[in-house]
Amino acid sequence: MRDIEAATGEDLGSDRVGKKGKKGKKKKHPNLSDLKQRANTSRSRLEKKVLSKSAMRRVAEVMSKADRRKHDKFSNQFNYALN
Repeated sequence: MRDIEAATGEDLGSDRVGKKGKKGKKKKHPNLSDLKQRANTSRSRLEKKVLSKSAMRRVAEVMSKADRRKHDKFSNQFNYALN
């Protein structure tokens, strides 16, 4: 490709072919830890999903339904109704 460019004198873009972009961007402050990278762990991502407000609401709703069902089943037997 470069020899064709040399013969014609036209830029065909061969200098762009094969480059993957900037390699090894130098950090501004290399001794500081990146807080965004520390926060992006598998635990934190799962916590966002599992402990979200809507998930907690769904769990509380299901648990209260189970308690209500248990209470309806054993309402006449005081011993089982509380456990």
